[in-house]
Amino acid sequence: MPAPQTRHVDFQNIHGGMQTSGNPYVSSSDSLLATAFKNNFSELDKFKKDGKLTQSSLQKIAAEKMGESEGRDRNIMLAKAILNRPRLNEAIIGNAGKITEKSLAEAADSLVGNTDPNTQSADPFHSMSNAQLVKTFRGVFDDLRDKSEDRSFFFEKHRYVNKDKLIEMGKDPDEVDKSANVVLDPANGLPKKKYSEQQVYMAKNLIERPGLLASLDSTKANGTNIFGSHNDDGWLKNYSIDRWLKNDKKEKGM
Repeated sequence: MPAPQTRHVDFQNIHGGMQTSGNPYVSSSDSLLATAFKNNFSELDKFKKDGKLTQSSLQKIAAEKMGESEGRDRNIMLAKAILNRPRLNEAIIGNAGKITEKSLAEAADSLVGNTDPNTQSADPFHSMSNAQLVKTFRGVFDDLRDKSEDRSFFFEKHRYVNKDKLIEMGKDPDEVDKSANVVLDPANGLPKKKYSEQQVYMAKNLIERPGLLASLDSTKANGTNIFGSHNDDGWLKNYSIDRWLKNDKKEKGM
């Protein structure tokens, strides 16, 4: 068993994963893929509408037959590689679900490493899109909630998780007893962790992905309220996470 201080080291191979399906872009970083696709943007006019691409456009490019020209083959393989990476595929989408040179440039600047699912990583969430990550969080929301804050409104159960809990979870703290002494694992004598490895990685992703945690406590999640905003109050709500997922799907057109 790894020592506590190394339990959450990410062993992702940033130089690339396994070469599969003969696509040379499998081993490329997300930033390189987004940049390459941006540089080839002018070659994709027949797939554009009003100068922009969509998820449907990307799928059509990936479905094209190979062999007509080197440039065409390159774009087909790029599209396939992007579609195979949910996190990158989500990141290149800009306003109104459109893919533009600007959205591709922003994705290239924001992503680090290779999030292809075949790339080795200790982080089980490294290849997930934000939407997939939030869905996972929603699935364990009730387990993480502060039960003292439970509320019921008519037939709706309102549940709450404080953002500070996620921040604590992401730090991978040791479990302590009522006297604040570290609890030792009887199996190995090492400090027992308060949260599971899966929970720690989930929290770290929610916290460290730019703007994601804030968006879960914004109008995208909480909507607007004539009696005052519930935004940025430090609490994530089950019904707000549901709204975030619904709004995100509309925004991305996915």
